[in-house]
Amino acid sequence: MQYHIMIKNLSKSYQSKGTAKTALSDVTLNIPQGEIFCIMDSSGSGKSTLLKILGGMEKPTSGTVYINGANMADYGQQDYDRHRQMTVGYVFQDFNLLEGLTLKENIILPLTLQKLSETEIQKKYADTLRCVDVGYCENNYPEQSSGGEQQRAAICRAIIKSPKLILADEPTGSLDHVNAKAILSTFVDIKERMQTTIVLVTHDAAVASYCDTVVFIENGRVCDTLRKEETAQPFYERIVTVSSKVRGVI
Repeated sequence: MQYHIMIKNLSKSYQSKGTAKTALSDVTLNIPQGEIFCIMDSSGSGKSTLLKILGGMEKPTSGTVYINGANMADYGQQDYDRHRQMTVGYVFQDFNLLEGLTLKENIILPLTLQKLSETEIQKKYADTLRCVDVGYCENNYPEQSSGGEQQRAAICRAIIKSPKLILADEPTGSLDHVNAKAILSTFVDIKERMQTTIVLVTHDAAVASYCDTVVFIENGRVCDTLRKEETAQPFYERIVTVSSKVRGVI
């Protein structure tokens, strides 16, 4: 199996009022290329901290992260900037759309910042709409759009750069059941069409059941790992069982 991301003995601690707080402790994970990899964490900030490290927004206290064979510890500032701009797409729970821009303007913003030509931008935008269609509401502003429309626009903004890695932090947390299901189905379609690796964090077993691998982190440590070997409903039931066991032990 080809691994997109290899994490070895990763730890992250913060200083708060003179006291050390551990978000991650000795985490080792292998994330395969082109799958939806879920991290569940009910108790703390470990899952979001891990996303920030993978996205190049934070550095670990110790341990190593390899992405496509490159050790992030060897990155200089330009490497980190390139990683954030070109390699990674982000999808957040609260959408993070700019209110003064239409949905289309929000989607193409990363390409505008890269100073691509108008022709290149329009071509990439058209290609993106083939994966996630927001063309019918592209001229709406975020405040004129539903939660589902805003999240689909946020996904378009993430994938328009054709990233090899998408990081999704509680991407359905602000959505109702119908829109959440539609967004998760979109992630599955993106994975299959683009062979993109998606690392998704959640505390919701129903969301996790759409993923290929689910890793449970409690108190900063990996407690268990499940691989999807069945349809969504039986996998959901396994996730609930393991999640309850993990929380009962910790």
